[in-house]
Amino acid sequence: MSEDLAQYAKYFHEGGRVKVGVPLDGGGMFPEWGVIASLERDLLEVDLSRDSLPEHARIELGRTLDLGLPSVQGGLSCRGVLVGEEPHGHRLVLRLIEEVVPFEPREFFRQDVYLPLDYRLPFTQIPEDVRARWEEYRREIEFAAQSPEPGEPEELEDSREEIRARLEKRKTAPPVAANMSGGGVRLNIAENLREGEMVELSIYLPHPHPPRVLEIVGEVVQVNPLPDNLRFSTALQYRFIDEADRDRLIGYISAQQLLQLSQHGPRMGLEPEPAGSAWRRRLGVALCIALLAAIAGFLVRANMVKKESGEKWEVQRVFDDGIRKYLRQRQ
Repeated sequence: MSEDLAQYAKYFHEGGRVKVGVPLDGGGMFPEWGVIASLERDLLEVDLSRDSLPEHARIELGRTLDLGLPSVQGGLSCRGVLVGEEPHGHRLVLRLIEEVVPFEPREFFRQDVYLPLDYRLPFTQIPEDVRARWEEYRREIEFAAQSPEPGEPEELEDSREEIRARLEKRKTAPPVAANMSGGGVRLNIAENLREGEMVELSIYLPHPHPPRVLEIVGEVVQVNPLPDNLRFSTALQYRFIDEADRDRLIGYISAQQLLQLSQHGPRMGLEPEPAGSAWRRRLGVALCIALLAAIAGFLVRANMVKKESGEKWEVQRVFDDGIRKYLRQRQ
């Protein structure tokens, strides 16, 4: 704990800026900047930059909030529990609960996937209505997962079976190639959607177990026509998503990344030689040959001199002994 307190004192300076991730209804975070008012051990007071937050922002005592600190290394992050606030939520009092670590936004790790996925435009683009319909989908999934209670009316069981059949149909939706993260998805589709439109997504995750259909609402943030002039590369940011479903999605993406890495063994001899390596290799061979030739010439000359003096040179003796030993082994 003392190490954490030292970290807090190092990074959270009075008057410094800090980014607070404010939870939104239906999932997601609203990034809000604030100024550090004070730090007492692990108790941090932050004055938010605006007097009022968005309508769907939820500031509740006991809620864990993400904190971000600007840094030349790419940013730092920490988490704190909201333990107090002033009226209108302008000043937040947070109890820091984790060490300060480099910022690693897991939700933005992207992975190409091939999954059963169904998308459709809702009946309305009014955010409140879209959110209400999304919540109804989530309640249906929870209801379908329940076991019937003793004495349950037959109508409830029929309704549960109808929802289960609908969910099973979504599981058999045609697989779609998509580039997916915990924060959004990119699809190649025939429809030319408009930026800002909300889209209902049903994504079937076959694992981790148990398999599950995720109901998500995305908002179109980018549309680019593809070279075939028949489809559009469409990027959606998740507008309404249950945080438990986001974790499931991130877990699936991480598992796919690990699987992909495990299937790529070390490459043997496939990489091109660096520039100049062939020339250096040829030069090295030539130098070795020249050196061996010089040594051989020296040995021949030395041997001749020794023979003329009637002595047998040590190298020649060792060579002859080696030949005799080899011949004995051959016999």
